[in-house]
Amino acid sequence: MTDKVLIKRKLEELEKCLGGLESLRVVSLAELAEDIERQWAAERGLQIAVQILIDIGAHILSSEGETGIEDYAGVIERLGKKAVIPEGFAAEVKGMAGLRNILVHEYAEVDLTVVHNLLQNRLDDFRVFAGHINEYLKRMK
Repeated sequence: MTDKVLIKRKLEELEKCLGGLESLRVVSLAELAEDIERQWAAERGLQIAVQILIDIGAHILSSEGETGIEDYAGVIERLGKKAVIPEGFAAEVKGMAGLRNILVHEYAEVDLTVVHNLLQNRLDDFRVFAGHINEYLKRMK
């Protein structure tokens, strides 16, 4: 059974994380490249935000008896196939799982242009995801 309290807590963590990332939207790419502390803050914030999405998705899928998901992108895809989130949206954001892997495992290879672009243009995707999850929770019995 899906633990609504757990998911709500995760969504609150996500909003807190996004608040920190929002403060970095004013930073130019050049400023980001020159400031290692801001780089780390942006990268770690994005890593945590993506991990929260994956954790929420994995919990929902597990509670619905879904098994055999081989990677993090599969969690997002499966949420779309099960109509927890719209399939089109799942296709748009499944790349976040790959970003998480780069941030965790290939931190020396992180493209700051990608990080900056996410800060400028894609933070709302996290809130859209949260909205879909809240709608899913409302549909639950």
